[in-house]
Amino acid sequence: MKIWYQSTLNFAHHPNYEKALAAHFKRVASPGTEVILNGRKTAFGSDLGGDDIFGSAIMYHAVVAPAFIQSLLAAEKAGADAFIIASFSEPILTELRALANIPVISMTEACFMAAAMSAPKVGFVTLNKFVVSFIEKSISLHKWKDRISGIHLIEGEISEVELDTKFPVPTPYLERLVAGVRKSIAAGAQIVIPAEGVLGVMAAENGLRAVDGVPIIDAIATPILFAELAVGLKKRTGLAQSRVAYRLPSADARTLLVTGCYGNAE
Repeated sequence: MKIWYQSTLNFAHHPNYEKALAAHFKRVASPGTEVILNGRKTAFGSDLGGDDIFGSAIMYHAVVAPAFIQSLLAAEKAGADAFIIASFSEPILTELRALANIPVISMTEACFMAAAMSAPKVGFVTLNKFVVSFIEKSISLHKWKDRISGIHLIEGEISEVELDTKFPVPTPYLERLVAGVRKSIAAGAQIVIPAEGVLGVMAAENGLRAVDGVPIIDAIATPILFAELAVGLKKRTGLAQSRVAYRLPSADARTLLVTGCYGNAE
């Protein structure tokens, strides 16, 4: 089985994150599963920082959406069995499911569904204010409002680039993460999701599985395992994305999309 794991980040600026992800994939993927790690590689916007992209709706749309369409097409061309939207910004989920012939897994959705199986009230903790609006968008899209205890920022907001530098000596930041989890617990969370990929892998690779008896979701393993489930369901039961909900483009329209806009798929 091949699973394509697509990040919104350019790994040229996040080397420690890339290394940590690759190592964690080996720990959590099932035998026989290959996880293909892919960062954002489009030339346009490649050197922009996260604040410029995630802090601006127009730049996010202009930079991230085309990168994910190209990557989905590349994943299918490479023979991937599933595609993971590996970002809590959950970019163009509906559009990608309406294009894909393979299961499309949302990191946000997978983590919430896993959390919802374990507790009625789910809390999110994240590293900076730019992530909050994306989580709020997902809560609204998926109609989770009554199950969410809150979204809490970890004290001392930092960017993904800055967090990448913390991997060699993670303890000080992990202590701040634990404090953020306790804030979430105080607000009613019975299970907590570290809602950002860099944050999630740092927590997971350092063994942070619970705080004060409250489970912490592994935000990296969970979408991978959900992708394995989706592939198994498709092969054994025929379950796929509903074409009533996610209508595919016609063959002519898809050809126009690929050749006209996204002919240089990664």
